[in-house]
Amino acid sequence: MTLQRRQFLHLMGSVPVLAAGVGSLSGCSSPNPNYYRLGSVPGPTITGGPPSLEIRSVSIPGYLDRQGIVKRAGDFKLDIHSNDIWAEPLAAMLQAALVQDLTQRLTGTSVIGSGGSIGANPNLLVETNVLRFDPDPDGMMVLQAQVAVRNGQTLQIITTRSIQESGPAREPVVADIVSSMSDLWGAAANDIARLVVRTWRHMPRDAAG
Repeated sequence: MTLQRRQFLHLMGSVPVLAAGVGSLSGCSSPNPNYYRLGSVPGPTITGGPPSLEIRSVSIPGYLDRQGIVKRAGDFKLDIHSNDIWAEPLAAMLQAALVQDLTQRLTGTSVIGSGGSIGANPNLLVETNVLRFDPDPDGMMVLQAQVAVRNGQTLQIITTRSIQESGPAREPVVADIVSSMSDLWGAAANDIARLVVRTWRHMPRDAAG
């Protein structure tokens, strides 16, 4: 048998092995993702708020605006749970949870979220800008946000406030991380509820509409 013939047969014999290898790889698939959502957390009730309150869309930084849930990393490094993802955009969940939390806390106040199917002419508007919402290197979940309250008629900013909350991130179980975030967001809702009542109490009624 010539050298060329032996080389040809060797190559032909290897083709089925390669094909089988490709077939086995194509059968592999990534596991189904786990979906999570923020929950509403009960808090203390308070009276004296406006008849109507609108919660505008919550602004979040770009590093949080993703499907994967952020997990603890280093001071300058960001890690993402690639298979543990939010059930819907985080900003939308933050707004919906804040509406639910404030509805429970503000007795006698009708609270709605902007962008929904129900229109409103509210007495006050709440705007929230989240600056940070993720675990730090020490395993603490940290929430930093800015809140503004506007006159619902003139849209003029009446007051602003910075909010900072922290608590155990409860890693590494992702469900516990999401629970920690829900608790901190509920704590922020306590602060916002008190701010809304205080703003409404000192607001001239002829300017309130």
